[in-house]
Amino acid sequence: MLAFVVGMPAFAKDKGKKNKGTDVFAKYDKNANGKLDPDEVEAVKKAFATDPDLKQYDTNNDGKLDDNEVAAIKPAEHKKKKKDKSAT
Repeated sequence: MLAFVVGMPAFAKDKGKKNKGTDVFAKYDKNANGKLDPDEVEAVKKAFATDPDLKQYDTNNDGKLDDNEVAAIKPAEHKKKKKDKSAT
């Protein structure tokens, strides 16, 4: 069983590419458990042909996503709002 967890090993790091503001990970993490379960991984691989947001992860340009490329899909980092201390 394959499952990809947030905080992947070094081989799975995103190679400096940005996800252009779209949280691709959240789109496919249907149960929102913070990892791509086997059925979600299959959904990502099947959607590759029709989802332009996934093209950036095909790092070897073979026209499909392998397990390492899927593992590089990370949740978008959302900036936390700073608490306004002057309002206290």
